[in-house]
Amino acid sequence: MAHKRTPSYVNLNKNTNWLSTPAVWAWYLGTVFLSWLVISAILDDAGLAWTYVHLVHGVVTYYLLHYCKGGVEEDQGKYDLLTFWEQVDSQVYGTRNRKLFTLMPVALFVLATHGTDFRKQPLGLNLVVVLVLLIAKLPALHKVRFFGINKY
Repeated sequence: MAHKRTPSYVNLNKNTNWLSTPAVWAWYLGTVFLSWLVISAILDDAGLAWTYVHLVHGVVTYYLLHYCKGGVEEDQGKYDLLTFWEQVDSQVYGTRNRKLFTLMPVALFVLATHGTDFRKQPLGLNLVVVLVLLIAKLPALHKVRFFGINKY
């Protein structure tokens, strides 16, 4: 039986090395689920609550992952021009962390658009959010800044 080997590396970036702990995934997924519970209790509509969770999650993660740049002071400016997403897992694509951050908007989009009254559902807005998040995560857009926005 062949053993699948994964590349081994040490993530020296103190800004992102904490993502590799299992507790972070549990916290992230738990926060999303608890957000849904609170919003669905307020709205009394589980499907529309997923829409609000998806939209808020999209805005927050876009800002934190794709807009915020820099690192901790100990890095001496090494990561100042990189967004958090570009720093994740030492800029290696296809890792478990990157897969989780990529699949989460898709899962929330499916939950937000499934099993609810489409007359109340902003399908176009849900689609825009998931597309913006997925496009921003493409390897082809690594270190790309459109129209000079967030260049410095």
